[in-house]
Amino acid sequence: MIPKPREVKVTGGVVGVYDYGDPAGSPVFAFHGTPSCGAGFDWTDGPARERAIRVIAPDRPGVGLTSRDHSYIVADYPAMVGALADALDIDRFAVWGYSGGGPYAVACAARLPGRVTAAAVAAGMGELGVWAKPDEFERTDRQLLALCTKAPPVARVVLGAAGFLARRAPKTALKSFEKELIAPDLAVIATLPPPDETVALFTQAFLRGASGVVADYRALAQPWGVALDAITAPFTVFHGDADSMVPLRHGEELAARVPGARLVVWPGEGHLGTITHAGEILETLR
Repeated sequence: MIPKPREVKVTGGVVGVYDYGDPAGSPVFAFHGTPSCGAGFDWTDGPARERAIRVIAPDRPGVGLTSRDHSYIVADYPAMVGALADALDIDRFAVWGYSGGGPYAVACAARLPGRVTAAAVAAGMGELGVWAKPDEFERTDRQLLALCTKAPPVARVVLGAAGFLARRAPKTALKSFEKELIAPDLAVIATLPPPDETVALFTQAFLRGASGVVADYRALAQPWGVALDAITAPFTVFHGDADSMVPLRHGEELAARVPGARLVVWPGEGHLGTITHAGEILETLR
């Protein structure tokens, strides 16, 4: 079954939210990759229920059902998360960022010190313009980062068309994605649901167009604007040493810059190792 988002009203608009795990459990806000949406955390449902954890996966501005904001940067996101937590009547919570969601988890840990109880980043993108470079990513992300930054209107057309075609032919879209994967990631893909459910993390991002995905890439293409030494909550960085999409060096550099951070390296794991190790990650956050 394809995960369905719900709309949560916040000041100035709405946020599309996906819910997983135990509704009465300890809250963890999970931040999706790029180009993706909250539907990409469907595989956390079982591990979260086993640990009495409530996983709340919001779509970023303009993604899925969330209201648009074309000019936000990574440093702006904690205020949005705080507003969403208020709307859900949640005071304190943990944060988890995966891939392109990693920088947003870092920002929340730095800017919401009184509310974030623990933070985890798995296969997280490094800070472009500081310790990371676009040419370190795999080909598709390199191209999209450049296109979304230099020609947003063209990027909206390209990504919008890709989302439409993936929705019409999910099996073909998944096979195209698999061409960029290494063996460990292909092994993870083989354990996932049917193609239409698996590619929902991509197709659901375009429920109201491609503008939000383009804005997300643009935010990630520049420095985050947060002070990493302000982070005081327990902080863990997880990364596979065979990751071909985001190099291990990004995780190593992040862990070195956050005071007291712990680095966990998964030998032989690729970018999708996060799915295999979901329970391990959640253990650090409850």
